[in-house]
Amino acid sequence: MRAAATSVRSGVLFFKYVTVAIGAVAAFIAVNYVINEYSYLSQGSFRFVDIVLISGVVAIILSSVALVASLPSSLRVKFHRPWKASVGRPTYGFSAMLAVGLGATLGSPLFILIPLNIVQYEFVSLGSLVIATVLSILMAKVYSDMYSESARLGLDSVGGPSFTKAATGGRSVRYFISRLSMWVANTALAAYSKIVFIVFDFELMPGILANIGITGPESTTIVYLITGVFLAWTVLNALFEVKFLKMIGYIQIVLTSIMVVLLFYQSVLLGDAGSWNLTGIFHTGAAGGDWPLALIVNTGYLYLLFFGFQEIQALEHDAIEFSSIPIVSWIKRGFTVTKFKYLGMAMVGSVLIAAVINILYGVAVFSLHPNFTALNESSIPALYVTKLAIGPWQELITAAVFLIATITTFVPAFLAASRHLEALANDGFIPHSLSKLSYGFTLGAILILALGNENFLIDITDFLVLISLGIISLSAIWLRGHGISTLRRNDTLPLIVGVSCFVAGSTIYLLSPSVAVFGSVGIVVSYLIYVVYELGYLGSQLFLGILDSIVGLLLLVYPHFYSSQAFFLFSWLGLRTTDTSVLAAFLGLCAFFLFVNVIVDYAFRPRSKTESRPVPVVAN
Repeated sequence: MRAAATSVRSGVLFFKYVTVAIGAVAAFIAVNYVINEYSYLSQGSFRFVDIVLISGVVAIILSSVALVASLPSSLRVKFHRPWKASVGRPTYGFSAMLAVGLGATLGSPLFILIPLNIVQYEFVSLGSLVIATVLSILMAKVYSDMYSESARLGLDSVGGPSFTKAATGGRSVRYFISRLSMWVANTALAAYSKIVFIVFDFELMPGILANIGITGPESTTIVYLITGVFLAWTVLNALFEVKFLKMIGYIQIVLTSIMVVLLFYQSVLLGDAGSWNLTGIFHTGAAGGDWPLALIVNTGYLYLLFFGFQEIQALEHDAIEFSSIPIVSWIKRGFTVTKFKYLGMAMVGSVLIAAVINILYGVAVFSLHPNFTALNESSIPALYVTKLAIGPWQELITAAVFLIATITTFVPAFLAASRHLEALANDGFIPHSLSKLSYGFTLGAILILALGNENFLIDITDFLVLISLGIISLSAIWLRGHGISTLRRNDTLPLIVGVSCFVAGSTIYLLSPSVAVFGSVGIVVSYLIYVVYELGYLGSQLFLGILDSIVGLLLLVYPHFYSSQAFFLFSWLGLRTTDTSVLAAFLGLCAFFLFVNVIVDYAFRPRSKTESRPVPVVAN
């Protein structure tokens, strides 16, 4: 009898190992189809067959996770972050928080979006910058008010979505959408920063150095040194943020100060080179007679230049209770401000300083009246304008500022995205065990998104950030227990800000319909993942088996054909595919193993003492 039980146990374990192997192969196939379809969709196309394919990709991703997770817990390899998770001692004051907000706001998009937008849309571009500034200041005020209210009620207030959680509960759809949208938006922004950094460092930097006489091994050394600095700063923040929190804060202050001073300095030089010739600045440019609508649409497009201020709230636990204020505290000795006030001041200050820099730089570039076609053909228009107007040495300074801006954008975006994903795991929307690897999953998502189109990343960031901020703003009303029928005067500001965010976000559809559809479908699919997870271990496998079967049949009826036969990772193995037949086949295979796995797990489930147990239980 014991020998038979041992034999059955060995057979079950062998089946589990085979199931995990099938899940791993399915995950590999899923990655290939994700990359292929994402690269295709980011170009702007979206058809019914794409919906079927997306459903198939989602199904095989979920199935691969379920199959891999079926391995008994006693046999799993435990993964941990390379440091003990802890909350560091509060270190940041007003200056550090202002530097964080500015660093996250004045990023690499400034050097690309501002020159192109101001030359193409003229008055509409300026108006959009002003509207985005006002909207951000009002948003910062709403954040500050909600922070004070949350602190009074003793609620968590780390990051904007935490306000929605406090107002609607940790299991609400509104909280889920706000948190997930922030994760995708920050991941997309980090991916965008990664793309422009690679283009800058490996394609443009050698030419910039050659213009000042540096070539050969010296140029190559500098290029790889820049890459090393970028990677080192990322690793320092990602792995040792708690340990070196104070040092990181000081470095952030120094880098941001240098960036702001040099941006202001070069803006003045560019304006002087163009004699501040603003002829035509009040024309509506490419918008023509539709400039009112273009103003709203362009505001949504340029909001990417401002939303970084809300990263300050994500560092609330790292903020000291009282902080001095530069200049004011020097004049009035001993003057300090509480955390409830100076965080709001830092958010408003970062928006105002960023707005001044953005508008001044935009006006300075416009005064040069550069050729729009030449700007559009340049990978980083700011470098082209600087070299054209004030010479190669100033172009080198612009390159240095661009590098600082990229670093101070990528790292906060990457860390913020990791924290949002970790929060989703801690709140039960995804398996809690994944919270320890949130930074790894986020980095993988960044690498995949970086394969897409740059404009797609800008649009998806704008769309999801505005949707999330709209929900967060309305949370100020929900936090007070008010609804549509019980609105009061103090609900006016968050209502205006929330509706404005939704309006600006919806206009992204006019710029790129595929982005709005992609973002909306992504949110719906993600919530579907949560619903599946809530079904429990056996229920989720049964549901996924049925889903795999249905979607697999749909893929056979509506196959997706590819003009390019080689896939991203398939090509490494010499494998070729012309349609979705491989995906359909593996969906069928996953469905079979899921159904069998349900039967096995049910047959050998833990039983009560009164129930008979023919063989030892296989723990899952």
